[in-house]
Amino acid sequence: MRLPVYLPSCLASVALLAAVLLAPPARARPLLDVHEGALAARARGVPAALHLLPADMGVESPSLPVIDPGLKKAEAPEVEPHVETRPSLKADAPVTTGAWVMYGTSALVPLGGIYGASRLGGERLWVTGLETVAGSVVASVPGSLLFLQPANAGGRWAELDVAAFGVGLVLTPPLAALGTWGLGELAFDGSRQRGRAFLGALGGAAVGTLLGVVVHGALEEVVGNTASLEFLRKYIALGFVGSGATLGYQWAGGGPRQRSR
Repeated sequence: MRLPVYLPSCLASVALLAAVLLAPPARARPLLDVHEGALAARARGVPAALHLLPADMGVESPSLPVIDPGLKKAEAPEVEPHVETRPSLKADAPVTTGAWVMYGTSALVPLGGIYGASRLGGERLWVTGLETVAGSVVASVPGSLLFLQPANAGGRWAELDVAAFGVGLVLTPPLAALGTWGLGELAFDGSRQRGRAFLGALGGAAVGTLLGVVVHGALEEVVGNTASLEFLRKYIALGFVGSGATLGYQWAGGGPRQRSR
């Protein structure tokens, strides 16, 4: 019986497989110092290739900074808590020359309104002056509610202050118009058209009230406090109300009934 031609190669393969299976297991060898140094350098962030180079090449691994574990973190500076405080206005702040000039200029505006009212209807100057005074005096009763903002309010009003301001803003024009119209109709010659004269006085008093509030606030800001010249600011504001009512009364009423222009 003849063996196949490939039998020697099969026998060689079986012998090689048996030699591999019968070989003793390879034991793990401990790492050399070089490998340990490379791993330690890798863990510290240093390239491991520098430790594998020969020592006589003069290549040194970069030194890492030493961190002191006992070093405390820099403490941040303490920031004081912000406490919102209302601005305090000094009651004895001096009145500058510019403030006096602005006050005087503002006081001349109602006087100009008195003169303009006498020219509109052909009424006498002292009569229009008395009508302005009458409107301002009657308007001062509700008009005092327009100036109730306290000195330490800091620009923020309470609900009662806002309500009082609204009441003063509504009641001041009709009372000022009633004072001017009533004095003109009862104490003097009266107007040619009484109904239109009252409506004109009412409209002029409304415009004067708005202008008086604006001027009062502007003058208060110029001085820088609420105590100095407080009475003068109020009189100037009420002068705007009375002169506005007189202008409207003379313009819409057409002048006195018994006097020609």
